[in-house]
Amino acid sequence: MAATKHQEVGHKSLLQSDELYQYILETSVYPREPQAMKELREVTAKHPWNLMTTSADEGQFLNLLLKLINAKNTMEIGVYTGYSLLSTALALPEDGNILALDINRENYEIGLPIIEKAGVAHKIDFREGPALPLLDQMVEDEKCHGSFDFIFVDATTILTIIKG
Repeated sequence: MAATKHQEVGHKSLLQSDELYQYILETSVYPREPQAMKELREVTAKHPWNLMTTSADEGQFLNLLLKLINAKNTMEIGVYTGYSLLSTALALPEDGNILALDINRENYEIGLPIIEKAGVAHKIDFREGPALPLLDQMVEDEKCHGSFDFIFVDATTILTIIKG
């Protein structure tokens, strides 16, 4: 069976039909995708680890959800090249903030020029390193309690630890 387009860039859909998923992407998702998101999706598709990316439909869902809850301060654990990060940054108000945590700055820097071109880099506080030590510090600091409107966890390592 030949690989479909969406499998090459990270198929994370609940749909069982590749044909239906591709149809939804081409008729509903891609036409609504902001140019910067499309550019980052295409750049990420060329990366050897492209299966780690957030799918375009998931990115648009995150964007919608953030707008619906009027999120202003968010956190993203697991950034990769920044597709979901860009989606979040585009959804937040001009004075919104994202604390972005990832163990690999090199992958983040692949998407950074596109994020900068989109005019939303000022919303991002990227921190390289393991997330758990920083999260432990934040739990101990009462000023951090209740300070995030939304947290997106997209990192397998932390999920493995949480699941025990």
